[in-house]
Amino acid sequence: MDELDTPPPRLLHEIITPGDGSVVVVLSGELDLATTQRLNAAVQDAIASVSTCLVVDVERLEFADSSAIALWVNWSNRVPRIEIRNPRLMVRRVIEMMGLAEVLNPS
Repeated sequence: MDELDTPPPRLLHEIITPGDGSVVVVLSGELDLATTQRLNAAVQDAIASVSTCLVVDVERLEFADSSAIALWVNWSNRVPRIEIRNPRLMVRRVIEMMGLAEVLNPS
């Protein structure tokens, strides 16, 4: 019965390695102060293997706060290039207003 009482995870992620030196992290759910640390720990090995580009696909992300952007900036310092793919308009605007468009490369 406990399985029925367990709430669904607030953040899901999938790691895709296309084989070209890039890594794609697909996110869905909510990326905020409560979930960034767990996500960061879960993708450490994948990020360490990036030799070209880390793509973070946020199309299915329903919510992202400033801790999400801070996490992406941290990742950008550890890989040759990062691309935040499919951000919602609000996330794109925040990235641009913070002067991070050239760092996070939203597309």
